Amino acid sequence: MSRSAAAFHSPLRRGALRLCGLFLALIVFALPAATPACAITIQFDYSYDTLGFFGTEINPTPARTTLEFAARTFTPFMDTLSAIQPGGGNSWTAKFNPLAPWSEFSIPQLQVPQDTLIVYAIAGDLIDSRLGQASPGYASYSGDPLFGQAVSNRGQGDSDFDFAPWGGFIAVDIQNSSGVPRNWHFDLGTSPSAGSYDFYTVVTHELAHLFGFGISNAFSKDKDASGSFFIGANAQALYGGTVPLTGGQHWASNVTSPPFLPGTQPKPSLGPSLTLGERKLFTPLDYAALADIGWQVPPELLGLPADFNGDAIVDGADFLIWQRGYGGFGGTPGDANGDLFVDDVDGWIVRNYLGSQGSVPESIAANAVVPEPAAVALAVVGLGTLVVRSCRRRHALPKKSVGGVSDPEAAR
Repeated sequence: MSRSAAAFHSPLRRGALRLCGLFLALIVFALPAATPACAITIQFDYSYDTLGFFGTEINPTPARTTLEFAARTFTPFMDTLSAIQPGGGNSWTAKFNPLAPWSEFSIPQLQVPQDTLIVYAIAGDLIDSRLGQASPGYASYSGDPLFGQAVSNRGQGDSDFDFAPWGGFIAVDIQNSSGVPRNWHFDLGTSPSAGSYDFYTVVTHELAHLFGFGISNAFSKDKDASGSFFIGANAQALYGGTVPLTGGQHWASNVTSPPFLPGTQPKPSLGPSLTLGERKLFTPLDYAALADIGWQVPPELLGLPADFNGDAIVDGADFLIWQRGYGGFGGTPGDANGDLFVDDVDGWIVRNYLGSQGSVPESIAANAVVPEPAAVALAVVGLGTLVVRSCRRRHALPKKSVGGVSDPEAAR
């Protein structure tokens, strides 16, 4: 089966692209991850991983390495999230419920740092044919109003429009409905084989649900009256109109992502299912929806990925810009994800999109506004000027809301 990345490669450049791909793969996997200059943090907690699926900090498994790399899909977001610091008269209990085979987990007096989401990662035999599932956490709390606002929506204002959980959980499946162990593909530098599921694709999709796609009130506010179309301003501007949904929680199966040229547009990450041997990257359309529910998405993620020179094609010139900027920060050319640092993740993005062509709608730039005060301060001290949307957030969801991507093979 063809993979979404295949359409991005130009036959005329095949030899050069292979060399670039080899060079980038060496950098991505030989160097430690750099800390972005401006970002939120996803802090994984593996204390409920009783099977040892994710290994340890000293001896991580490939699953852990890939999960933490996938989290960097979201860490460039420039939101300012209030810390949750219980004490005195302020008390709370963080809760999450991943459903069978588990029951509700409660963590009293959890300390959540500013600009941080805590995500509990677990593995087990999931119900139905799910490859993975994730959801924001929920909570019970008491205390002063400011503390309550920090717990319920991280101090982000009107919770009917804005989304900001304390964190939540992500769970991955270990065996299919026949009891056969899942054949996961963990390698970020190669495409999955025809008989395996791409772990990166699944966990990236699930983390997006934790960030509110499909299951938050803010997402529901951006659906039409029938619940069949997404009408968020950024998504519509990019897609050219309302975006079809299936089940109210995923893009419809026929949706593809601009601004790539027609006929080469990839399937977005947030579709309803995944096929064996398929890798889906997180596309501009996926990011546009998260911007619509309130996340401070850097504008680099809403246009043609890694098109550093703005010529609507990702080619060797863009690769050289990234290579020359590697290690730079604060607006150095070559920053593909807008986190103000040119690093290994940017190289991975370049590698995966070489050969892509498209155009960036002017309406995307027109919809952007100034960043939050914290981001403005960074710009003032020389870390570069970024144009981002104003922050909109809302509190965590009831425990029954769980997003998941299914195994289509199980239904055959």
